[in-house]
Amino acid sequence: MVHIGRRSAPGRRGAQRGVTLLETMVVVGIAAVLMGVAVPSMQAMLHRQAVAAEATQLREGIHRARSEAVRRGEVVVLCALAPSPDGDGLPHCMPSGKDWSAGWLAYLDRDGSGDRDGDDPVLLVHQHRAQAGSVTATLRSISFHPLGFSTNAASHFRYVPPGAAPDTRGVAGSLLVCVNKPGRVRLIEADDCA
Repeated sequence: MVHIGRRSAPGRRGAQRGVTLLETMVVVGIAAVLMGVAVPSMQAMLHRQAVAAEATQLREGIHRARSEAVRRGEVVVLCALAPSPDGDGLPHCMPSGKDWSAGWLAYLDRDGSGDRDGDDPVLLVHQHRAQAGSVTATLRSISFHPLGFSTNAASHFRYVPPGAAPDTRGVAGSLLVCVNKPGRVRLIEADDCA
């Protein structure tokens, strides 16, 4: 017995199948749901990374201020940076308050006043990135003695991601920078330095 295969008509190809509108809408719907879940997670991750980077910068700034005090044999002050420079265009400390969200600066306190005067050279300036949220501290400034210890009480700096109220406890992605009296620094995810 001989089998004869089917042949397409000349000029006709096999049946072509395309993507229907319904299938396209289903795929777009699934993609939208996945994006709705992924975007907030990605944003939270980016905020956590920014907070960690800023807290690390502060830790390194505190170490550097302390070592400069020892190396130079002078008092070095680390203070909250004022959001805008003063009249002469130079960076200066916040006159009051404990908001470090603009950044910080370190300077030699040659006259021992605790405030940056025109003769006090600036050693470091760091501007805080907005995507890292806000920073509040227990002190307006920290001074380091030429022997390396802090002349202030122990202090901490609370970093909270954008959208959270400053100095809020229990916020996911927040960090605490703890500074003890001898000037040692720790970064922790807890709400208290103890």
